[in-house]
Amino acid sequence: MYWRKNWVCLRQSGERYRPEQSACRRYICVSQDGPVDDGVRKVVMRHNDPQWSYEQHQDHDEQIIKENKLPSCYLTPESVDAWRHRRMHNTLLPLIRAFPKDSWITLGDGKYGSDAYFLKQNGISVLATSLSDTTLTHARDLGYLDNIKSQNAEQIEEADSSFDFVLCKESYHHFPRPPIAFYEMLRVSKKAVVLIEPVEGGKKALDYLKLLVKKILRKGKSTLFEPSGNYIYKVDLDEISRMMTALNYEFIAFKKINDFYHPKFSEGRYNLASVGTLITLAGIAVQNLFCFLRLMNYGLLSSPSSQIPPSGCRRNC
Repeated sequence: MYWRKNWVCLRQSGERYRPEQSACRRYICVSQDGPVDDGVRKVVMRHNDPQWSYEQHQDHDEQIIKENKLPSCYLTPESVDAWRHRRMHNTLLPLIRAFPKDSWITLGDGKYGSDAYFLKQNGISVLATSLSDTTLTHARDLGYLDNIKSQNAEQIEEADSSFDFVLCKESYHHFPRPPIAFYEMLRVSKKAVVLIEPVEGGKKALDYLKLLVKKILRKGKSTLFEPSGNYIYKVDLDEISRMMTALNYEFIAFKKINDFYHPKFSEGRYNLASVGTLITLAGIAVQNLFCFLRLMNYGLLSSPSSQIPPSGCRRNC
């Protein structure tokens, strides 16, 4: 039997990373009596195997090293781009102040360990990890990091409850199997898993306008896939809550924020007298207003998922 009218192509034309990832554009024969066509079977098996995603990210890290472009927090800490990321990292400060002696691990910290660097600057003992340790090794050699390790977030090679906190910033959506990674993070954490990620929500009136603006700024490039090829798996707060509840976890906190990025202004100095800074602040302010009026969803979520009552955080938040 052939399914034709009800076939949904997950990767529409222009939204594919590689030509061979277009198996969904073929009709697949579904039969209880006979096997699926061998050619289709091979393609489907390749798509079900996350190894291709791992390889793409490792190649992406190698490309970053070749470009030799360190993140703004190292080279230009006074830039607009550094301020943007520092603003996201600052959502961690209540936890840092409440638990200054606790241990942390960062996952997917492949941009030269910039997340671990923020924690280190605030006196935290942290292990920086990524699927490949290529960029992390370079950052350690330059003195920005202390402890590094290559680590697959979907199969973390650490004992249960090895760290007090796990941080995953803007990497969860890169993983080919994010829920598996989330359960692994819960396993190795004693107190909480902190995600700082793009957030999913029911579409509101101006979300379509926001999507159009993104496409214009990205010059027609896909808003569904990253340059490394992975699908952008946005966090759904309800989904995280359900996964927590299924394991009898009790506490989840969240803070939603907006961000605005334009490559033309990212390297400029963060200064209220500069055009780039004012445009960036205005972009964030406009989004905040629309979110307040419930005309648009927030773009980012900072969410600690905890297995203990966050009493210490209440005293310091």
